[in-house]
Amino acid sequence: MTRRALPMLGATGPATEADPEDPLELVGVPVPVDEATFDAMAGTFVEEFVRDGWTDRQLLAHFRSPYYAGLHIIWRRRGEPWVQALIAETRVRWRRSDPAVPEGPAVTEGRD
Repeated sequence: MTRRALPMLGATGPATEADPEDPLELVGVPVPVDEATFDAMAGTFVEEFVRDGWTDRQLLAHFRSPYYAGLHIIWRRRGEPWVQALIAETRVRWRRSDPAVPEGPAVTEGRD
């Protein structure tokens, strides 16, 4: 745990020392990843966003953005065609079409 002072939000007074026993303190930890784990991580990211209803355009924009480090490193290491294929495979697996793509013409058979 860190021993740095954390600023308090709002008008609560001066900064206080972080409590090392606080289970809610945000701590980042680097984790070594092999290629298989890297691909599984990518699949998990895409699955979550596809199931939440994101469009392919939204997903690719986040992969391209360096502000989304986890997604961006996947895009840089694997390339956009790989990411697009992963999105397509995930959509098939979860039977979730891209919400931005219209379904197709309505069937009007039998109407005169």
